[in-house]
Amino acid sequence: MTILTGDGQSPPTAVVRDPVRRLAESTELLGEYQDSGYRTPKFLVRRADGQVMQLPLLLYRVACLLDGRDAGRIATDLSAELGQDLTAEQVSYLVEERLRPAGLLAPDHTDIDTDDLGTATPPIRSDPLLALRYRKGVVPAGGTWRIAGVFRLLFTRPAWVAALATFVALDALVLLQGDLVGRVTAGATTLIHRPHLTLFLLALLLLSMVFHEIGHVTACRYGGARPGDMGVGLYLVWPALYSTVTDTYRLDRVGRLRTDLAGVYFNAIFMTVLTGSYLRTDATWLLPAILLMHVQAAQQFLPSVRFDGYYMLADLAGVPELFNYVGPVLGRLVPGRPAHPRVQELRPRPRRLIMLWVAVTVPMLLFYLVTFLIVVPRVLPVAWDVLLDYLSRMQAATRAGDVTTVALSVFQLFLMVLPWVGSALVITMLLGKMRRFGDARGWAWAAPGRWDADRRYAAFAGVAGLAGALIWRVAHVAGSASTSIPDTGAVGRHADVLIGSPALSVLACAVLVVSFLTSAALLRWRLSAVVVPLAVVAAMEPAVSVLATRSPAVVGATWTAVGATILVTANRLRVSSGRRGPRSVPWQRVLIGAGLVAIAAGVVTTPLLALPLAVGAALLAIRTGWRTHLRMHGWVLSTVVVLGVTALAALTALALLRTSPIALSPAGQQVLLLVAGLSAVGASVVRELRWPAAALALPVLIAVVPAPGAAAALPLVLCSTVVLGSLLVQALTRHPVEDRPHPLLRAALVVTTLVVVIVGALL
Repeated sequence: MTILTGDGQSPPTAVVRDPVRRLAESTELLGEYQDSGYRTPKFLVRRADGQVMQLPLLLYRVACLLDGRDAGRIATDLSAELGQDLTAEQVSYLVEERLRPAGLLAPDHTDIDTDDLGTATPPIRSDPLLALRYRKGVVPAGGTWRIAGVFRLLFTRPAWVAALATFVALDALVLLQGDLVGRVTAGATTLIHRPHLTLFLLALLLLSMVFHEIGHVTACRYGGARPGDMGVGLYLVWPALYSTVTDTYRLDRVGRLRTDLAGVYFNAIFMTVLTGSYLRTDATWLLPAILLMHVQAAQQFLPSVRFDGYYMLADLAGVPELFNYVGPVLGRLVPGRPAHPRVQELRPRPRRLIMLWVAVTVPMLLFYLVTFLIVVPRVLPVAWDVLLDYLSRMQAATRAGDVTTVALSVFQLFLMVLPWVGSALVITMLLGKMRRFGDARGWAWAAPGRWDADRRYAAFAGVAGLAGALIWRVAHVAGSASTSIPDTGAVGRHADVLIGSPALSVLACAVLVVSFLTSAALLRWRLSAVVVPLAVVAAMEPAVSVLATRSPAVVGATWTAVGATILVTANRLRVSSGRRGPRSVPWQRVLIGAGLVAIAAGVVTTPLLALPLAVGAALLAIRTGWRTHLRMHGWVLSTVVVLGVTALAALTALALLRTSPIALSPAGQQVLLLVAGLSAVGASVVRELRWPAAALALPVLIAVVPAPGAAAALPLVLCSTVVLGSLLVQALTRHPVEDRPHPLLRAALVVTTLVVVIVGALL
């Protein structure tokens, strides 16, 4: 909360004339905070970013008058309105030292000294204790407004009375059936023996959480406020859904309490439908879901953490942020210390309520923290043993070749690991807070950029270690595999010499990895665009087996990778030729020639390579023709030539399909093709990657052809997927958040790909 200082003096300024000040665009004055627990009225202002701020009367009236008037006129008008003598200097001080740091003012370009514009501090944002972190909006404000309009009739009196009466009646019917514990146990046993029902149960719980948030935004609109976005974030260590309803502060206490209770009300409606389905079908496996939803609804009333009960208590007290009073209330317990001003400004009833809340909440949170620290060292070994047993059972299912069952098990394992991932994120956040705390106090180790060099060395060592682990795994698999490879005709009568040795697979893998890292360094890809594909390939057993296979496709892909790396180097020389002078041009031509020769060697070794290369060249020619508006006859001629090469490559692909297939299980082939397909789908939603995604689709289509030797395209599919995955990660991390695909689409692709990759690691 902003507090006006009492000196009323304005510090010296370098402003030549009084600037004209206005509120920032989209700043909204919400009026008085109704039914507040403060002795003096508080007024609310909402910034364009949705941040709601409390202002005292004087500051609020100053903000109301910032419509282009100068400070002298504002001072005159306020003096007449409030009966208080104000000067233009005092108004300027309030505006510049209170409202501008809060981000409520539009940029002022009338000052002579404009050097401070680039170094201005960002506007104040609240960072409340135990708040939701890593928030990501999924449904925008416009979507939530329309969704709330669909369900707003549920808040009419006949509707909510009938809904709650039905909820109570159906719960009573379930209890009157008797033997509730036995039926719940039978339902849990059914879920254990039928894993797909467990996934359906998790989907019901997720849908119940979504409906809970819909209740909040619907009540917000019904009361006359405007809801914000809905999304997902991290609360404590668990993923959680959220809905932005801060605009309800403009409502009275009844409207705010309606919004707080709406989530539980919608949970009751959802449980009513589920209970009716149980009574109609007698499906006992629904009872555990209904019981869990009852527990979730009751948990929302806890006021000690930021569940719905916390906001109910805050609205009853008329204070928006209860955790702000923990320190002042505890400080009052120290003998001889006067009451904090925050406590003194409260009315008696809200003050007693908040003091009681602090007296209950602080010991409870401390108890939870101490219990967590004591229990975790004992629980971790048990959890690790359970995890190992779970993994062993998944591996048994994997050996049976049931990819669907393994994928479901991996998804369940993913849900088990989520709390630990959340714990790691919370620890990272706390370390970041400690660093900022040390930086604010001038500690050298916490200064920005202090550890940049160490992070670069650690990143280099990590990438090198990951690349070495991949090459070692390929060497291990190649050494244990059979060395009998028949003559393919693609490399002549010395095929056994060139392809029969395990060392060739290791050498080809090393060249592929070095070419990939060199191209990434030349193109200045982000670290994540390099680490993610390497980690996926190193973790997946089918990918390692494909690289360890002694086949012409691996050798051809290696030659092509070398040629592409040489062409990338030549392109970098062309870009920097303006700085290096004309002496770099001959070297550039030599590199281009060498790169084309290497790619030609790859095509000769593996004729199937001509297909994606020709299609990619055709798409590039078409794209270039549209962009540069070449003459029609030249563009058509080049396109026809490239398409002719594509047709010839398709004919050579038929000959390759008669070669011996790669020794890979059907489950491994399915996993590789699934990863490639997901990469192509993800790249197709990014505009600049649609052409590479189309080129990748061709080897995938050849690999799924039900013909002998179709699996020979898997090395090409793998290498193309790695490159496309790197381009996809690079594009997603480079683009601004608002230009990226929808968060739901990204989450669906990431989770699905992660599940498939883990399945591949278990094969």
